[in-house]
Amino acid sequence: MKNSIQSILTILLLSAFFSTLQATVKIMPLGDSITWDWHYNDSRTDAQRHGYRNYLWYKLQAANEDVDFVGSRNNGGSVTPSFDGDNEGYTGYTTHQIADLVYSKLQQTTPDIILLHIGTNDSMYSSPTDMSGLIDILDKIDTYEKNYHTHITVVLARIIPLPKKGSWVPTFNASLDSMAADRINRGDDIKVVNMNTINTLIDGIHPTDSGYQNMATIWFNTVEEIMQEKRQQIVAALIPVYTLMQ
Repeated sequence: MKNSIQSILTILLLSAFFSTLQATVKIMPLGDSITWDWHYNDSRTDAQRHGYRNYLWYKLQAANEDVDFVGSRNNGGSVTPSFDGDNEGYTGYTTHQIADLVYSKLQQTTPDIILLHIGTNDSMYSSPTDMSGLIDILDKIDTYEKNYHTHITVVLARIIPLPKKGSWVPTFNASLDSMAADRINRGDDIKVVNMNTINTLIDGIHPTDSGYQNMATIWFNTVEEIMQEKRQQIVAALIPVYTLMQ
């Protein structure tokens, strides 16, 4: 009888294990025009916009990752090969404007991972050392996690260089690094990635197509690390339970 119960429990445990491993990971691309894909003198329709998101999607599909891009907005419907065009990209938005909407968007879309590139527009309204808008975004993500008993990994980007009007960008990125390090030390799950290496720009502010492909590679490498970490954590948590049942 004992062996029979153990067998049943083992089957249930393994079933839960594989179900968790195979769960779709929801990724929210969040930011401004660099997420939505717009540049000055841009005559494309929304159906033609993709930015880094299609290239990231192709890489994740090639890696056989089960992912779902999430967001209340969608574009890129005429892009080939097709990709998941859901996102939260807002042309011209500052960190403060993204902070105003992020909590409700989390409620709507329940992401597991957020890809956050924001701050390019902040210099028009505040000091480049002012992290208050970015801090507000991260605070609201933390509040959402607490209120809904869930967990989100934020992949936070050092923003791309802006040769047209961006002498302040190094200061902004340094402040971002310091702020992120402090939050990580206090337990926030934040991965900082360096988009400041993207230097092929179509208008001095927004990436060219090759620039977006490079962004996709940077996002992809970190997303793969996160997903591998999650798989390892699941295995580490379940093995002791399985051992006790033997």
